[in-house]
Amino acid sequence: MLQHPVDISASSPVGAMSGATEAQVLVLSDWPHLPYEMSRPGAGIYVNLLRGESCDQAMDIVRSTRRRLDVLVIDEDFFGSPEAAAEACMQIRRTLPQIRIIGIDSEFRDGISVLAELGLCHDNVPAKTPASALLGSIHALIRSEEGC
Repeated sequence: MLQHPVDISASSPVGAMSGATEAQVLVLSDWPHLPYEMSRPGAGIYVNLLRGESCDQAMDIVRSTRRRLDVLVIDEDFFGSPEAAAEACMQIRRTLPQIRIIGIDSEFRDGISVLAELGLCHDNVPAKTPASALLGSIHALIRSEEGC
């Protein structure tokens, strides 16, 4: 039984997810703000952020995860070069063939996406794209997968 009055004036409602499970998203980027901006109650996704520079570390996490990963967001500069990011994508794709990949273009190659050129990503967004645009891309991939 509640002993003290509860002040709900500063509360905000949390939307229901209509029975859907959250999509699991792994972000390989050095943007520490992304999980906070993208993992909101009712958003339909749960974001895991991996910070570091080791492809082996990323692969260890991918292999050891107990939850199914639905979407990988990878910054082409995360491992030091777009080519290294491409190699990581190929390894992850071999481990998880169903995963949807969104590439974040390199900040150092103006308008050129190595991941897109190699056909390794389902979508790509420009470097320094707002989290809202990235979130829209993630939701579009999830909807397209559900429609298959």
